[in-house]
Amino acid sequence: MLIQTTDLQRIVDVGGSDIWHSLYSTVAVRLRRIAKTIPHALRFLQLGRCPSSTAFATARELNLVRDALSQIRPEQAVYDKDDPSRVAPWSGNISGIVTSCGNMFLTADGKDLLYELVSILTYAHYANVDVEPGEV
Repeated sequence: MLIQTTDLQRIVDVGGSDIWHSLYSTVAVRLRRIAKTIPHALRFLQLGRCPSSTAFATARELNLVRDALSQIRPEQAVYDKDDPSRVAPWSGNISGIVTSCGNMFLTADGKDLLYELVSILTYAHYANVDVEPGEV
């Protein structure tokens, strides 16, 4: 799954759509208490798209998400909010360098997914372009 700007100057290869859905599920379930403070981030994680008009606010909110997720153990990541009993493929096999849900989600090439999303949204704001899902 790709997340890209409409000018195709920035592209983030998320990897499988299950990673994206797990990130959204983890945020939706574990960060319910701050949901009202991160509406743009939640919408972006749900839809995979963000207009340039809210890109900067979304990037700021994703930084709050990363901070909040850094307080949650990786074992508490949610694979599928719609089916909580579904076991994640990584269950029992989390790398020792993963210290929290804040640094658990990586791109297909091993970069910090939340950092890359903040970066692409910041670019979208300054370039006045939208962010949307792309095809591999």
